[in-house]
Amino acid sequence: MPCAIQPPVHRFALWLILAGLSASLTVATLAGQTRPAPVQDPAATARGGRPIPGPVYETRNFTRAVELGTRDRTGQPGASNWTQRARYQIDARLDPGKRRLTGSERVVYQNRSPDTLRAVAVHLRQNLFAPGSPRREPVPITGGVTLARVEAQGVTLRPEKLDSDTGSAAYEVYGTVMWLKLPRPIGPGDSAAFAFEWSFTPPPSPSDGRQGREDDVYFLGYWYPQVAVYDDVNGWVADPYINGAEFYMDMADYDVRLTVPRGWVVGATGTLRDSASVLTPRTLERLATIRGSRNVSHIIAAADLGTGNALVTKGSTSTWHFTASNVRDFSWGTGNHYLWDATSALVPDRTRGTTNTVAIHSFFRASPPAAAWAIGGARFTRDAIEQLSTWLWPYPWPQMTSMEGVLTSGGMEYPMMTLMQPWADTLSLAGDLMHETGHMWFPMQVGSNETRHAWMDEGLTQFNTAQAMRALYGEPRSGGRPNDTEQGQRASYTRTARAGNDAPLMQWSDLFPPNLYFISNYNKTAQVLVALRAILGDSTFHRALIEYGRRWTGRHPDPADFFNTFENVAGRDLSWFWISWFYQAWPLDQAIGSVTEEGDSVAITVEDRGLAPMPINLTVTRAGGSIMHISVPVDVWLTGRRSTTGRIPRVPEVLKVQIDAENAFPDLNRGNQTWTKGEAR
Repeated sequence: MPCAIQPPVHRFALWLILAGLSASLTVATLAGQTRPAPVQDPAATARGGRPIPGPVYETRNFTRAVELGTRDRTGQPGASNWTQRARYQIDARLDPGKRRLTGSERVVYQNRSPDTLRAVAVHLRQNLFAPGSPRREPVPITGGVTLARVEAQGVTLRPEKLDSDTGSAAYEVYGTVMWLKLPRPIGPGDSAAFAFEWSFTPPPSPSDGRQGREDDVYFLGYWYPQVAVYDDVNGWVADPYINGAEFYMDMADYDVRLTVPRGWVVGATGTLRDSASVLTPRTLERLATIRGSRNVSHIIAAADLGTGNALVTKGSTSTWHFTASNVRDFSWGTGNHYLWDATSALVPDRTRGTTNTVAIHSFFRASPPAAAWAIGGARFTRDAIEQLSTWLWPYPWPQMTSMEGVLTSGGMEYPMMTLMQPWADTLSLAGDLMHETGHMWFPMQVGSNETRHAWMDEGLTQFNTAQAMRALYGEPRSGGRPNDTEQGQRASYTRTARAGNDAPLMQWSDLFPPNLYFISNYNKTAQVLVALRAILGDSTFHRALIEYGRRWTGRHPDPADFFNTFENVAGRDLSWFWISWFYQAWPLDQAIGSVTEEGDSVAITVEDRGLAPMPINLTVTRAGGSIMHISVPVDVWLTGRRSTTGRIPRVPEVLKVQIDAENAFPDLNRGNQTWTKGEAR
């Protein structure tokens, strides 16, 4: 079966007074295919034939999941849907003098699948920095991960080739992935304990744009051995980290102790426990003032640095203890020159009729490049949590932390935490924090696989960022980052596509050329969603987006689940849209061909000079200022036509005809979309 729901035959009347044209479309329902048709040349024009988008085909793995009851073609998780779960207990020590992190870890892994597991994949992503490890771009070489102990089910494993015939439990490392050959299989419903001791040198900045060290600042991301995802569609998903696409992770619980030099402050995923062991009574008193208050408080001010007023100074080190439940990862940052601002976000939960208080923490340095952080780091993080909770659904965790440092551009998201570059421009910082905080919904709650489908979290987050920024700051506006507005996102995508550079969104993330990874997965996807909103209507689109989130929070949606949910909520077959905008790289170019007076009518001809079929939205301005809106369904193009003509009454006089006056669609040539009476064409 196709990933779309079984569609009915659709019959649409075309224009109100179209010259006898009508259309009917039957969508085929074929099964078992795994590849869409080859991508057409994006430079094709009206001189070539127009491609007709066919049905969307499920992958064989998805079909199998449907047959097993873990997925449903309506976009719902199946009745038998499951995800794996783990509990991590980690102790780590950072020695800045040696630039070395040493850790020990115990993992209890729960097999909630119906399958028996005889091997387990574990990510060692710091091996990106090991000599000889595959990577897309150069990185500092630090030696990668040194493993002192690997233990599974109480048995110490030795490194050896797993394809050997010894039959003994062992482990083997392939780049950034380690495979464990288990002493005993893990049956359905069983659990297994693993233990690791490891160390590595955090890479200097700039490293891979996501973590590292800089002077006396360290940020540790993907820093511990983490069990890979085993899901109901693909089984083990152990794709290597090659400094391109980001991550795919299971939800887990964390209990983490971090030992750092005395006088170093730590911000992390989760909630700080035993805070009195690391924070002075004065600091604790300041923290207490933020509970339930949207005012920003200075927890550690510039005058507190190096005085002993803020942090407990007994001994040469201090241990910070954090716990986090129901998160897919754990990250942390530390330094001895951080200022610390805090406030609270107040998040209404309409379902329960309550207001949740989310503690907001912002860590930054007092430096000219980070001047905007002192003004708005905590405030903008608070605003992002509140605004996105209103646009999407309530933020579910007790705190959110933003931290400046290490990165030289952009930001990076982790559960309950974001890291980003120093910003001097406040509106740019607000936009960057909005985007990275937006990832707390996609993929931190809705756990899609960014390693394979970056558009599922980056594109949705880019779209959501534009909605939230417009609500807070309005549009149009001057300043800030163009990518934080729908107009800026559209300009970025169309400029690139006009140059002949485009790629199908459904190809695996690491296959995108570096110059297209951002444009396609972020801005193109955001603009595709804007177009889909215009097709479905604001209310239906928003309802489908929220329903997709509700269905897949805490689970692992496939692209088919996204497509099917929108079709299910909208009650429409959208195969033509998914094929045109996700499986192909087809340009959109609708043009006014002619506007001519014929008797008591005006004939309007619209030409489709691109490849992507889309509805036609016409705005007709008449003498006296009256406006007429005409919508032509996409079906007019789905038989291979290149032009269509319709007639409207001649009186009152037609002065102007415009395609897509609302700029809802990412058309590559706006110059051919307007006809004005008396102007030469």
